[in-house]
Amino acid sequence: MEFDGITETSVARHVELVRRMKEQGLLGRVLVSHDAGWYRVGEPGGGQFRPYDTLFTAFIPALKAAEFSDTEVQQLLVKNPRLALARASTIR
Repeated sequence: MEFDGITETSVARHVELVRRMKEQGLLGRVLVSHDAGWYRVGEPGGGQFRPYDTLFTAFIPALKAAEFSDTEVQQLLVKNPRLALARASTIR
């Protein structure tokens, strides 16, 4: 399950979604990502810039405040993506 589009205004909702997956024993199946950049067709200058650091400046601190352990944060940001993107023959 992927939860995309994490922004400054959606952090609380995304933490809640991830918390629910954890409660169901499915944290190992969760991927998270954020949308960043600034190009939007039709908006002056391509729209308002959104930084590329929301996962680190807002989402991780919110996970910690919600009592996610370092191991669980590591699973979300390192282990789960590695497993999702690995070829079956390279997974150990």
